[in-house]
Amino acid sequence: MDAVIEAFGDLTVAGVAVCVAAIIYIRRLYSKWKKEVIAQHDAEKDRDEKIQTCLEQISLYPAWRQQSIGIQKEFTDAINGLKEVQKQNIDRLEEIEAANQKRERNKLRDRLLQSYRYFTSKDKNPMQAWSEMEAEAFWKIFKDYEDLDGDGHVHTEVQPAMRKLEVIPMHEVEKISELMHSRR
Repeated sequence: MDAVIEAFGDLTVAGVAVCVAAIIYIRRLYSKWKKEVIAQHDAEKDRDEKIQTCLEQISLYPAWRQQSIGIQKEFTDAINGLKEVQKQNIDRLEEIEAANQKRERNKLRDRLLQSYRYFTSKDKNPMQAWSEMEAEAFWKIFKDYEDLDGDGHVHTEVQPAMRKLEVIPMHEVEKISELMHSRR
């Protein structure tokens, strides 16, 4: 005990208080420093984990690129298949359209020939005339026939013969009446 008194005998209450205050201050500094170090460590750990995740993702890029190339090839093949089907459909539609035009042209030619036989027949149309309305209807059908690439006999025989017929205007009521009564 003499040794304790000899070592600490000079100490006063104020000295002890200062020592205690210094120890408390150092302990608080240590506690604050420890929290900051732990927070910094946790932040670095989070950053390292994020970097590791990024590196793992980056390592997957070649596989993703290959997968993307495969998907692009599938899309390209599908698009090429659709193009081929579309081309076939267009070809088929063109065939159908050509057949429809041919049928329509044949119907129009038949109507033109019927009109030709009727109006140029001296038995059925002795005046060799037609009304303005009949002529207009005939020439509209003739134009439709030409629009469908109609040609041949209708142009060499029918058209010139029909142009020779007299056209009676619709306002000449008496002449129209005479025309209608002369027909059979």
